[in-house]
Amino acid sequence: MDTTMLSAAALQPVEPWHVTDVGLRDTDAGGREPRITIGYGPGSRFHCPEAGCGEASYPVHDTMERTWRHLNFFQYKAFIHTSVPRAARPEYGVRTVTVP
Repeated sequence: MDTTMLSAAALQPVEPWHVTDVGLRDTDAGGREPRITIGYGPGSRFHCPEAGCGEASYPVHDTMERTWRHLNFFQYKAFIHTSVPRAARPEYGVRTVTVP
């Protein structure tokens, strides 16, 4: 089992999300931290991000890079990176999609 499959098994991302890359990043303190990148395939569609709307199947308008601190992997601080999609609706404007 490679590191991408191991990370996917640990995180269990929901479609259309999937683990695209796993690597170690050198820190300023001389240590290393796991860097897990999560993405989605071309043409993926998402639910409307407006609370209470719930309509499905909106294409990506644009993305914003985001990073989250995750639970440690063994003794290492782990971080999740992704380009969070934003969906455009005429009624609501451009909104960031809810990340599971």
